[in-house]
Amino acid sequence: MNKDVIYIEPEDDITDIIVKIENSKEKIVALVPPKKAGVFRSVVNIKLMAKSATSSGKTVVLVTTDPSIVKLAGASKLPVTKDLQSAPTIPEAEEENNTSKEDLVEKDEEDSEDETPEKEEDDKEKPSEEEDNKEDSTEKDEDDEDEDEEADEDGEEDEDEDEMPIKKKGKAKAKKVAKKAVTSGNKFIRWFKLHKILAISLSCGGILLILLLVWALVIAPAVTITVGIKTDSNNFSENVTFTTKLEEESADEGKFYLDEKKTESTQEIEFEATGKKNVGEKAKGEVKVYAYFPLNIKSSVQISEGETFTISGLTYKATETETLTYSGEGKNECGNKDNPQGMVDYGCRINGSIAVVATEPGSKYNIAASSTGWDTNARVFAYSDKAMSGGTDQEITVVQQSDIDKAKAELTATDEAKNKEKLLESIDGEVILINSSFNQSASEVTSTPAVNEEVKEGVKPTLKATTKASIYVIDKTKVEEFITKKANLGEAQKIYQMNEPFIENFSNNNNGITGKLKASYLTGPKITENDVVEKTRGKGLGEAQHDLRDIDGISAVTIDKSFPWVMSVPGDANKITVIFEVRDQSGNEVKTKEETKEDKKEESKEEESSKEDKKD
Repeated sequence: MNKDVIYIEPEDDITDIIVKIENSKEKIVALVPPKKAGVFRSVVNIKLMAKSATSSGKTVVLVTTDPSIVKLAGASKLPVTKDLQSAPTIPEAEEENNTSKEDLVEKDEEDSEDETPEKEEDDKEKPSEEEDNKEDSTEKDEDDEDEDEEADEDGEEDEDEDEMPIKKKGKAKAKKVAKKAVTSGNKFIRWFKLHKILAISLSCGGILLILLLVWALVIAPAVTITVGIKTDSNNFSENVTFTTKLEEESADEGKFYLDEKKTESTQEIEFEATGKKNVGEKAKGEVKVYAYFPLNIKSSVQISEGETFTISGLTYKATETETLTYSGEGKNECGNKDNPQGMVDYGCRINGSIAVVATEPGSKYNIAASSTGWDTNARVFAYSDKAMSGGTDQEITVVQQSDIDKAKAELTATDEAKNKEKLLESIDGEVILINSSFNQSASEVTSTPAVNEEVKEGVKPTLKATTKASIYVIDKTKVEEFITKKANLGEAQKIYQMNEPFIENFSNNNNGITGKLKASYLTGPKITENDVVEKTRGKGLGEAQHDLRDIDGISAVTIDKSFPWVMSVPGDANKITVIFEVRDQSGNEVKTKEETKEDKKEESKEEESSKEDKKD
């Protein structure tokens, strides 16, 4: 015949062993105790094992050679074998002349139990209050039994029961009650006592399941509703005027205040000097001069210092003042007195001479004497009877005005973008730039070396100039309000996006300051996030989509649910997220005015952060 071998663990208690016996599918159950098993040191536990075996129709055999366990098994009429191959026998119980009080109590309780089966049945039929009291008593008695077993495991398992009859007298009754609880007719209590861990696990699992259902059906459900807005494109163009006086502004009527933004910076650049200058010696000499005066009339001609005399393109200046004078007293002082006919024809000739110097250095002013070819603004005739000499050549590089003008133009052109960027960075707030009003000029130009000054070899001249830049701006918010007012939108429409307004044909003349304001914008239905929430909360997903699509101007509706089991829009507005997707007529997604402003704020923050990083 087959048998079931059960190895008892040290931590198993009497309840665990009884459950294993009852759950065994074999008629013969071999229990193999561990080396130290306190549960087998109690005669009550051995009797409970025997009782359980009898009630379940099984034969329990203890596989042990421990004399203490063998002794208790003999007292309980429980078969014992030394190994799994040997035949089991029931050990002979030792005669005890002095029966312990514990055994007497146990015997009395067993007799009482056998003699009053009807009383137990009556007890089962008592009101629930008595059953509850009985269950409480059973639980308390079982706790006492566990305490006894723990005490046995701490080292009292080897103590003979007969040596402590009085001490264990009170415990015997508790063990009997525990026995009754195990074999109680209340299946629920019995099952709970035998499967404490499983019962606790199932209870925790039930609580977790309830919490999970609450989370899944109440807390977790959420939806994201994406609403596609269909927009129409519109263009705006209107003549407007401007004023430089704030008190004259009337934005509602299209008259905007021009705020002039200015910046000033000092720049310095190097340039090439292309001028050449001869710093050699100037040629010098003498020019003969003469004039004719009417006879017998006193007269004179003065040749002032600095008077120029020119010959063959070469100019000389008088270095002194010379005066030719005729006294009018005959012909003796006339230079042509020996030529009577000449005197008759021209008058009295008075001769003189004047020292001159070339206007520029150079050997080219060294010329030979020449009796003709001289020209002067003085009322005299001139010639030279001696050569001009002393002129030398020594050429150097100098700054000339054309060099400065060129450098100034380059400075203005190359620095314009930088100055404009600097100017725009200094402008705060939401404004519209009138780009055509941008102006830049360079003033206080200083050249080193100065004009006509020598530029030393290996040195480049520099140009330093103060650059001023300015531009007009107008308040963007007022402009957009003006455009919105002029657009004449219906109550159910709103502007979703407005491209940057700009000014064309800006003009500042005697007729005033005028221009044309232009912009393009997208209009669509006026619907807010709260409108979508109120329209859909608490409705099924399909119904919510249908109701939103019925609104004129909504092109598409998509509802994304947080979990697959969500079948409706939550009633809690905090669990509904609304996203608007604004699209133009081509179906392309565009950013709303609010989104554009947010982007600009983020860009501004990033720029400020970048500037701070550069400073660090």
